[in-house]
Amino acid sequence: MLIVPKLHADIIRGPILEYAKIFEEKTGAKIRVVTPGWNDTIKNIDQSLTDENLHYDIFVVIAMWNGTLLGNNHIEPIPRKIKEKIEWNDVLPIYKENVLSWGNVAYGLPYDGDCINLYYRKDLFEDEQNRQRFVKQFGYELNPPKTWKQYMEIASFFNGWDWDGDGKIEHGTSGLRVKGDVALLQFFAQAAAYAKYPDDKAYYFDPDTMKPRIDNPGFVRALEEYVKVVEYGPKGMANFAGHDVRNTFVSGEVAMALDWADLGIYAVNSPVSIVQEKVGYAQIPGADEVYNPLTHQWEKHFNQAASISGNWMFLINKDSKHKALAFDFAAYMTSPKMSGELVATSGNGVNPSRFSHFKDAESWNKSGFSTESARHYLDEISTSLANPNVVFDITIPGAAEYYQVLDEYVYEAVMKKTTPQEAMEKAAIKWEAITDRLGREKQSRFYKASLNLSTEQ
Repeated sequence: MLIVPKLHADIIRGPILEYAKIFEEKTGAKIRVVTPGWNDTIKNIDQSLTDENLHYDIFVVIAMWNGTLLGNNHIEPIPRKIKEKIEWNDVLPIYKENVLSWGNVAYGLPYDGDCINLYYRKDLFEDEQNRQRFVKQFGYELNPPKTWKQYMEIASFFNGWDWDGDGKIEHGTSGLRVKGDVALLQFFAQAAAYAKYPDDKAYYFDPDTMKPRIDNPGFVRALEEYVKVVEYGPKGMANFAGHDVRNTFVSGEVAMALDWADLGIYAVNSPVSIVQEKVGYAQIPGADEVYNPLTHQWEKHFNQAASISGNWMFLINKDSKHKALAFDFAAYMTSPKMSGELVATSGNGVNPSRFSHFKDAESWNKSGFSTESARHYLDEISTSLANPNVVFDITIPGAAEYYQVLDEYVYEAVMKKTTPQEAMEKAAIKWEAITDRLGREKQSRFYKASLNLSTEQ
């Protein structure tokens, strides 16, 4: 039995439901796929770990749910023969060495390799009148933003006027903000430029003390900008979910958008898209200074981090009575052949995670890409995924609680009910309480294991 959540438009679960039937026909095996809603999935997984009458052989989970399963020794490591079967060496190091491993042991079979990037309108950025106006106003050339400061300025430049001549007012940018979704992952991606120090694997906590870092000046500055940029987006952006971001971009309402790789395919494939060959791709911006959490000082040098928050993987229950079959099906769904087909198909939410996914730009033509556009799309994702300074999810027990607390306060800041400084200070106090309740020493060990750091440090 396999559990995977029911998400919008059959994202993530869709291919599993389809190919489970094909696998059954090929092998004679029986696979039951259970698809509760998001919150019910978390409850069912937790319940299954103690209820003898509820047992899952396979968990298909987003990385932030890893903590309870991996931290409490519920998952079987990937056997060598399965690694060979799925061509483990083809999986990008940024995934193998982060979200798919725990304590330097591989547990997760790679299904979806999420990466947040910037999308922009090439035609607007290349327009000579726009370029002249922009350099006159800001003193530098109009290009994809290298820093969040430039991103803010470009968003303000394109906001509030009819830049495409359709008789409607357009806007600067679009991004997730709604409470109770995955908007917080985009906030952490943005904060990384200021708060993810490149020589330190830790990001959310001090690994030795588990003191939260979210109230340090780097995170606070990021939240100030995260709140401010809503002014340069469409009406209602404070409550945007993923489909809102994608729809406003492909319908020509905004000049830029931040999203996972899904937007690249949606922009060329959606029947409502008017931007097919007008899309440019770039890494998420960096910053000209970064806060060092060890010295508690700002350092003036360029810092850019990649964000791979949101990955999905197959985990095999250590107590499964059908372990061999579970690994066989997981290997079938995460094989190079299967994943190569899924990443180039619109609407399933499966994004690149392997070296082989970037080798053949022409294979993306079936999604609506021209070969040239696909090559640019893949090149930018590949560049992001080669960045050693990377942010991924909180993957320790209590992750859902940490996220929920911060989500509440970040949203209060977005809605102008509190200041960014107050929001992060209050959230940090709540994080401390969660850590104390779960056990500070235990949480420290778990956090170090999630970072593949020695617990003896």
